[in-house]
Amino acid sequence: MQQQDAVCERNQAGVLLEQMHHALHELCQPLTTLQCRLEIAGLLGTAEAYREAVDLGLVECGRLVEGVHAMREILQASRNAEHEATGCGG
Repeated sequence: MQQQDAVCERNQAGVLLEQMHHALHELCQPLTTLQCRLEIAGLLGTAEAYREAVDLGLVECGRLVEGVHAMREILQASRNAEHEATGCGG
């Protein structure tokens, strides 16, 4: 039985790592978009380019917040599963 539990824990850890990998990848996309748009605005130096960078930056920041929220949910689900497996509360 202990061997089965150990295998199950490793599988759960693997799933958690895969979910976190995906969530981190999802964070990189808006960060890269934001960085590129700001660099372009800096090169162009026009009020319109800066305005577009700010508008897009706000959208990408929303995506970043969603990604961080998803990562928090993954970690919370992992903690809950760990508490259930060990019988600990809190």
